Amino acid sequence: MHKHQLSRWEATSLMVGAGVGAGIMAVPFLAERVGLIGLAFILLVAWAASALIHLMLAEVLFRTGRDLQIVELMRLYVLRGRIGQWILWTVFALLSVAFLANLAAYVSGAGEIVSDLTGMDRRLSEALIYVLSAGVVFFGLKAVGIAERLGALALFGLLLVIAIGAARLPFHARLGPAGSTTQWLALYGMVMYALWTFYSVPQVVQGLGSDRQGAVRSILVGLGINGLLTGIVALIALGVSREVTEVAILGISARLGSWAGIAGSLFIVFALITSYWSVSLALADIIRERTSIAARSAWVLATLPSLLILWIGAWQFLDWLRLAAGATALVVALITLPMYQQARRSGPITSPGWSLGGWGSPLMLVLMLLALILMAVGSLVAL
Repeated sequence: MHKHQLSRWEATSLMVGAGVGAGIMAVPFLAERVGLIGLAFILLVAWAASALIHLMLAEVLFRTGRDLQIVELMRLYVLRGRIGQWILWTVFALLSVAFLANLAAYVSGAGEIVSDLTGMDRRLSEALIYVLSAGVVFFGLKAVGIAERLGALALFGLLLVIAIGAARLPFHARLGPAGSTTQWLALYGMVMYALWTFYSVPQVVQGLGSDRQGAVRSILVGLGINGLLTGIVALIALGVSREVTEVAILGISARLGSWAGIAGSLFIVFALITSYWSVSLALADIIRERTSIAARSAWVLATLPSLLILWIGAWQFLDWLRLAAGATALVVALITLPMYQQARRSGPITSPGWSLGGWGSPLMLVLMLLALILMAVGSLVAL
């Protein structure tokens, strides 16, 4: 773990790309019910919880000293023995479903926008998005890091164009706070999902090698950028949209001029593709480690089903997100926190170069468990 495959900016971009995706465009639809004050509060709480949980996984990797994904870390620290192996395969299956739901949502959302912009057949546009997304992952971690860096620059530029387009319109968002407990939970679950780049942490740690401080900084900065972008998109959508739509950019585009609307549509396409790169890379690595198959075969299994299940299924955009967020949070809440505690007790590297210290205390573990349970509940409750 000494060779640097990624620069710090590429590692940070990997975190940004993993988070700025489907969830960021679903947040405004839920935020409309609680108001701007409620959104600001939830963004702060969700960022703090996400940062601690992501850094717990980073510390597990530091204490392990091996480039492993989440499933194999569970095998080392929690799920041992014959029964543990059966549970491990079950966890692997659940995570695969959650990942594929994410990937299908990205292809669906981007394909819909490309189809609307170009008049292209919906299935053809989804196939095009799949080729562009899965093609980068074929070449591995460094290629994804470079692509994510370019994708992040494109996202920043396009969001600036959207902001310019929105600045000339009256702002009419509700300040709040308002809404029911259920609506607050639903927004919290989706904001947590928008910040959820958990499965890219192993790629960040691997890509930065022995640079522990760089990995920690990339994780924190990446999550911070994701929270900032989520807030800005929500502010624009709530402030200018006549109707805040489930996929926020559709409502924004309907209100802005054509050039800004096109920029907004391109923003969400880039956001979804960059998320696809990060998530499918993590899934391919998990499949390769768990099954010991060749890297190219793992790539096929990690990417192609996302297109096939989308063409077979008929769920709406937000439903894909609820399934992915809820299933992922439940698995992580049940297993990752005790894995972290065990790694601190018996990890092979006792001086990892960086540690959460008191922030990884039993009390914090209880609070993080609560945060994850609330994320799962919020993702699954009816709106």
